[in-house]
Amino acid sequence: MIKAAIIDDEDSGRNVIRQYLSLYFTDIEVIGEASSVKSGVKLLSKQTPDIVFLDIQMQDGTGFNLLELLPQRSFKVIFVTSFDQFALKAIKYSAADYLLKPVDPDMFVDAVEKVKTDFEKPAPAKDARIDELLTNINSFSKIGLPTNDGIQFVKVDDVVRCEADGAYTVFILENGQRIMVSKSLKTYEELFADRKFLRVHKSYLINTRYVEKYINGDGGSVVMTDGATVEVSRRKKDELLNMML
Repeated sequence: MIKAAIIDDEDSGRNVIRQYLSLYFTDIEVIGEASSVKSGVKLLSKQTPDIVFLDIQMQDGTGFNLLELLPQRSFKVIFVTSFDQFALKAIKYSAADYLLKPVDPDMFVDAVEKVKTDFEKPAPAKDARIDELLTNINSFSKIGLPTNDGIQFVKVDDVVRCEADGAYTVFILENGQRIMVSKSLKTYEELFADRKFLRVHKSYLINTRYVEKYINGDGGSVVMTDGATVEVSRRKKDELLNMML
């Protein structure tokens, strides 16, 4: 019997995977479920599944964060995602398996069958493809931004700042172009971690490479190279100044 774990912060997402497994794979047993990065790490530290169905974007982080917290990964991973093209590109590049939400049953069967064939090979202590994937995630140079008329690909280094607009995010590029995206600022805060970006205020995520001047104040503010002045929250002041040194 093959053992599986499902990690997704949406009940509906976990339910779909569980139902598909019961319908199409009677030789796979679900031995545990989790709804966050934290609970997922706890689950995988106690259980030893053969396959993990892993959501990419969760409330307390990403599936990539979860994998980085597990030094030993003997299980196979099938990513389940509705996330941006940057993730799909990285996953494809590393030859890892993935499913797009809403999960198509035929694609589900194909992905699981593909992973099952790997069990015929000697099992490594850690899947090298996952290490490659995590490396790609930390070094991607472009991102696909979903817009009303398609997907616009931009270089990460060309992003001056991101501004929250309700549940949306506005990207401001070096050439002055503004692109509105239907995802929250928090999504991109996590995505751009370790890329010299900092969420200096609840409404602003800035690329510190484009900071021209810091102005003293309670939290202060920064002047960007495009002339815009961005407020800095008091709790982010020291972190910003340390990054700029």
